[in-house]
Amino acid sequence: MKQKKHKALAATAALLSVATLAAACSSGSTGGSAADGKAPAGATGTAQDQKPKVAPKIAIYMNTNAIARKPEGSEPKALEEVTNYVKEQTGVEATAIIPPKGSEKDKLNVLLASGEQLDLFQGDWDQYKQAIIPLNDLLNKYGPDIKKAWDADAWKLMTDKDGKIWGIPRIITTAPFPIWVRADWLKKLNLPMPKTLDELEGVLKAFKEKDPDGNGKEDTIPILLDDRFQYGLVGAFTEFGYSNWVDPKDGKLKIPELQPGYVDFLAKMADWYQKGYIYKETFAKFDVQQMLKTNRVGAVDIWYSGLTINAPLVGQTVPEMDYQFIPEIKGPKGYLQTAYPGTTTAMLVTKSSKNPDAVIKFINWQYQNVENHLTSWYGIKDKNWKWADQQKKTVEVTNPNPYAGEFMVTLGLAMETKYAPSDPLRAKHTQFLNNELTKFDKVKMPVDLGIVYDKEALKEKVPNAGDLDRLRKEEVIKFIMGARPLSDYNKFVDELYKAGLDKLIDFQTEEYKKQKK
Repeated sequence: MKQKKHKALAATAALLSVATLAAACSSGSTGGSAADGKAPAGATGTAQDQKPKVAPKIAIYMNTNAIARKPEGSEPKALEEVTNYVKEQTGVEATAIIPPKGSEKDKLNVLLASGEQLDLFQGDWDQYKQAIIPLNDLLNKYGPDIKKAWDADAWKLMTDKDGKIWGIPRIITTAPFPIWVRADWLKKLNLPMPKTLDELEGVLKAFKEKDPDGNGKEDTIPILLDDRFQYGLVGAFTEFGYSNWVDPKDGKLKIPELQPGYVDFLAKMADWYQKGYIYKETFAKFDVQQMLKTNRVGAVDIWYSGLTINAPLVGQTVPEMDYQFIPEIKGPKGYLQTAYPGTTTAMLVTKSSKNPDAVIKFINWQYQNVENHLTSWYGIKDKNWKWADQQKKTVEVTNPNPYAGEFMVTLGLAMETKYAPSDPLRAKHTQFLNNELTKFDKVKMPVDLGIVYDKEALKEKVPNAGDLDRLRKEEVIKFIMGARPLSDYNKFVDELYKAGLDKLIDFQTEEYKKQKK
């Protein structure tokens, strides 16, 4: 029944959109030009500007994961309340398009090609340049708080070689791959927190052999990895970690797989896999929470939130479970972890938007203060959420919450570090997010950090880039699983060059040298 009501409301909203557009045209009101990204003449940048008689309407494609807690969307009444409140505050009427699960990108491409109203979505700006507009003028006039929220490094990731800003930052450089270990198991087995790779290997061996979960079976999973685990381990074996690197022999920027020491990394991982230290299905898809529920996982090297969010939830039924990240650990070549570089993922304004100025005003309002951000994510203050302790900036959210968060477009550390949920189950996540995620004193920094490799130019100059990426991932897994012997490694490198690796290296080197000037 709720879905039927929601569809009816969406149909009504579509009719209102047509009426709004007609009214705006008849009143002579104008928006910014989406063709050049410039704001309308004579406009100013505050929410107190004189508002048009009919509020401009914007459509947001909600592909940011902000509504993960309620993926079906808000209850109609709750959504109407937030819509009206935000409209009063910003002079902008927002609607949200909830993408079909599993087909988010396909639906986005259909919307971009169809001419249906779509003003704002999340994506990599260098993949969507033909469908979006630069934001420099709009940010200068309507986005002062957006500009202040992010530092120069974040904005560099949004900027092309001509100085055009194409999006609003989302993912900045972080250190999200520490190794987490069951501290309660260490205590049970009388083992110290490991500080070296050799000590970590000894811990994994003990977890494998000494039945720390006490179930009488040799079924412990010493370490669980995800598909980006190399950021957490390669640094132990290579000078520059899991990073492109400049080969001193020819001055070219080459891929991590060619870095001295990388084969040693593969050899160690293959050894761990053969000994049963690495979960046998680690390179297939698995549900982290379900794996932790088995009470058999001793250590993990996965994206941090997979552990920080799920472990406390599982801990409700396994109260002794105590995962702690290893604060300082080194291998033969230094720190294990490599920082995960920021990306070109951003909030993007479409070229078809008739009111790009309204889009930026709407976003800027969320960046003005943390309460606006929280309202966009959780709903009406003192109804859907409230301050548990305003001085400490802890927030209590209504559960269940009828509002899903359809208008949340300010995800990212710029705002998310300004408050903390009061829920004790989120304490581990909040502590790591606020205190550890952007600490880089015990990680290796990528050599080409901050370099933006234009994906459109990459496709043109390296047509086989996708094949190369697939080959690198697949063959590395084969080496680790023992499906391919390490004696084949030079042959693997030859295969990469035959697939166009030399063109990729030349492209990366050219971009690196140009942007490093």
